[in-house]
Amino acid sequence: MAVLADSANLNMREIGAPQALRDVSSGVVIVAHNEDTAPLRLALAAEGFSVEEVRGPYTDEQLRFSTIMRCLVNHANAWRIAATRDQPTIVVEADFVPVKGFGALPAPVPPGRQSDSLAYLYSVGPQIWDLATADVARGHGGGMVALLIPPKVASLLLQFFVEEVQAVPIGAYSPFDAKIGFWLKDRGVESFLPYRHYGEHGGIGNPEHVKAGLPRVHRADALQGSLAFMPFYGRGSTFKYLKTRIWARYWGVLRLLVGRLLQWHDFARSDRPRMLRFAVGRLFLRNPPRPRNDRSRQR
Repeated sequence: MAVLADSANLNMREIGAPQALRDVSSGVVIVAHNEDTAPLRLALAAEGFSVEEVRGPYTDEQLRFSTIMRCLVNHANAWRIAATRDQPTIVVEADFVPVKGFGALPAPVPPGRQSDSLAYLYSVGPQIWDLATADVARGHGGGMVALLIPPKVASLLLQFFVEEVQAVPIGAYSPFDAKIGFWLKDRGVESFLPYRHYGEHGGIGNPEHVKAGLPRVHRADALQGSLAFMPFYGRGSTFKYLKTRIWARYWGVLRLLVGRLLQWHDFARSDRPRMLRFAVGRLFLRNPPRPRNDRSRQR
């Protein structure tokens, strides 16, 4: 019986059975400035992760950068760590709030792609291009709140960092976090999104976004579970928290209806019933509808 069990486990690995985040990753690196990360560190440690933080440092020239570009500098510090590891690294910002059971959730990457793909554990304004599996979509996400980054991709991101710093004038604003997915795609790296977000952006809005004509805040439209702790935007009030969550769900439905989540040209060339079940289901159903087959469609 033991031999049969070992054989079954081997077969599951061979066909690419989903692996839990805590098993597939080297740990978590938190990108912080002056935030209190104690609740986040405790939640991640309870999920079985080793946790590190980066808080700078910055050169004299980097201190003259805009706030968002200093954020890029700090992310690059985390990418340097991720590039030296043997397994993918989870990089999160200090205001990330994971869902309960975060460590046991499957890595949102299709089988065989864990070493050369970027996985958004939370994304801003996600776009679904096609489905890689029943639980994972290929597409584009914005924001750097929570990502699963393998060493190869981390090394590429360091190249992006150098190019972006050279291209953006000192003190200028650049939405670098919206560029990264497309920049990587041009170099053969695909981005993947889970059925539902694995956590939430729990902080307040960035005033630089408003000055640049972008929305101040962004929240998860559909969460994979309840949050591990009260996000900062809740200010300790259940009413404020629930009000924000209801608004986030409403905004997610609106994005679906106006073709922002699932754009027509992607929908038209895909397995349309399957794509629609995924896109609609994620807003109302905890688990995705199971397809009859799991073939991917390439954009």
